[in-house]
Amino acid sequence: MLRSVPQLSPCTASLLHSILSSEPLFSNNMAFRASDNLQCYIRGAKLPAMAYRSPRSEPWSYHVSFNVRPERYRKLRLVHTINATPFSDIISDWVEEFVPSKSLGVNDEDEHTGERLTIPCEPFFSIVPLPLVRAEDIERVFVWLDMFPLESTRRILNLLYGNSNSWKFLPSEEQPFLKTLTWSYSKSEQDKTISQDALCLFLMPPWLLSAKDLQEFARGQAFPDRSAPDSLGDEAQSTLHGMEWLWSKVWDACICRDCPWFIVTTYTHWVFGVFSAGWTASFVSPLYAFDSHMPTVLEVLVYWLISAMGYPGGFVLPDISHESVHRRRLLVATPRDISRDEPAEALQSTLL
Repeated sequence: MLRSVPQLSPCTASLLHSILSSEPLFSNNMAFRASDNLQCYIRGAKLPAMAYRSPRSEPWSYHVSFNVRPERYRKLRLVHTINATPFSDIISDWVEEFVPSKSLGVNDEDEHTGERLTIPCEPFFSIVPLPLVRAEDIERVFVWLDMFPLESTRRILNLLYGNSNSWKFLPSEEQPFLKTLTWSYSKSEQDKTISQDALCLFLMPPWLLSAKDLQEFARGQAFPDRSAPDSLGDEAQSTLHGMEWLWSKVWDACICRDCPWFIVTTYTHWVFGVFSAGWTASFVSPLYAFDSHMPTVLEVLVYWLISAMGYPGGFVLPDISHESVHRRRLLVATPRDISRDEPAEALQSTLL
């Protein structure tokens, strides 16, 4: 009787190849360091499960809590989904080509910055788990995000490129239930600072933004055109539907900083996306759980950051031939447009 052979994970396959080819995976003085086979590590390291408070049972109005409403200046019309299988193949090919499987000859922890690889990857690598406490608020969720995926990603990028110390996750905007970070470049040259925001990361707690919510956010969908002066007079047009409130927050924050790449996460679930050149469309990844594999969240996170940084092998946006390039022009304000405090940066950046 024939039995099916289980498919090996990429990490296990890499280890097996090293054994069969008689090439030692680890040298005697470098045993069990993830930097001895970074390719195996990035493919096998799954985020630890985060303990957190129970989801809220009472109804909650997102658009009121985040002060978001329909606006004439927003240009987003379509959300396109990236097919899961080709996307996984693209990431796997990038890891195969750009992430080494041989020892880098360095420790997992940077002796100068203290950054290190923190995501456990048993049984292949000996990385001591960090004893983080239960997440009861957005600050605790951020600690989990910063200490596991972000810390490990920073270390991996420094191991791969060496010059990425100028790139950091910086706090950008804070609200009671939402944190916005930017992946930003900053370097001082001749008494001036050169800075660039490449990506926005949006963090919400999983008891407020569920996996179902993020799945709805990441589906293919269309949004109405509200650019006409009288377009918001109709009740249907003046109401945000579904996850349009979150798309509005993401679009506003990204266009203010002129960085089309973004990530939306609750730590337990992740969506990766990018806006088109004309800001009228967005391309979003499938929804990834914290313990996803083939690819892992760590693989996708590193790949999405190098894509935003413009490094070789990054994601290439599909062509939208009918889309006009983002340009500025004046909108004629209506009484509603000035009826309350507007998000000034977004208005200034998007007078289209």
